[in-house]
Amino acid sequence: MRVMELPPFRQRIEITDLENLYRTRLSLTLDLRTSAAIPLLCYMGWPNDSAAREAAIWMLARWLDAGEDNHAAKHLAEIDEDWGHVADLVHLHLDIDQGGHQKSRGGASVGKAIYLLSKMAKSRGTRPANAWKSWEKYKDVAHLIAAAILVCGDMHTIHRKKSLGLNLQQLLPLRVVLLVPELIIAVGLAYEKYGLAYVPKGGIQPMFNHQTLWRIPEDINVVPLSPPIRKIRSQDTVVLNARKAGNRGQAKRHKSASF
Repeated sequence: MRVMELPPFRQRIEITDLENLYRTRLSLTLDLRTSAAIPLLCYMGWPNDSAAREAAIWMLARWLDAGEDNHAAKHLAEIDEDWGHVADLVHLHLDIDQGGHQKSRGGASVGKAIYLLSKMAKSRGTRPANAWKSWEKYKDVAHLIAAAILVCGDMHTIHRKKSLGLNLQQLLPLRVVLLVPELIIAVGLAYEKYGLAYVPKGGIQPMFNHQTLWRIPEDINVVPLSPPIRKIRSQDTVVLNARKAGNRGQAKRHKSASF
């Protein structure tokens, strides 16, 4: 079992007013070096490369201080597509489960989420192989990535209705993690609990790997915040129901992925 080394928040944090948090935080200049923000982002960007993760802590600090163009910033700018795939898979997995879909076929699974994503996103070139590749790279921080993308989308929605005082380029996942790390952790805790507990009917593995997932520390002092329950569109249900057993073959070529 792996637990992230993150400094706990001094006071218990329970988030109840998202818009107020966004507006308050976005109006402040934060000293991120003394918070959980940079370590959290480093785990999310380099989940399985400890040397790169250690180096990124210092590079990110310099980038925040001086806006330097460095390897850390470039890497984080390049992972948007991978993070998007991973977040979509976590969200679809939860959607399939919460909607009670595919019960006769074992319930929700990463493989079914990848299949559905590939059918929903053909216009973006989201092929199953690309989604599996993204999942393999970032599945051990998938709960945090899903939280970051969800929060980023919520901030965009509010910003379109009434400006949060920043342009949309500043509301990218990288900056969202740094601005509201406690919110990412709160939502990430809910995804972590679901992903570690959920076992498909007749299955032997949950969505996340108990041994390799980077868990949020129990003493982080943040109350979990459940993501909104969504409904799969009727046309997507048809796609899932039409999925043939042969489509599971893709998962067999990625043995380390939970199915």
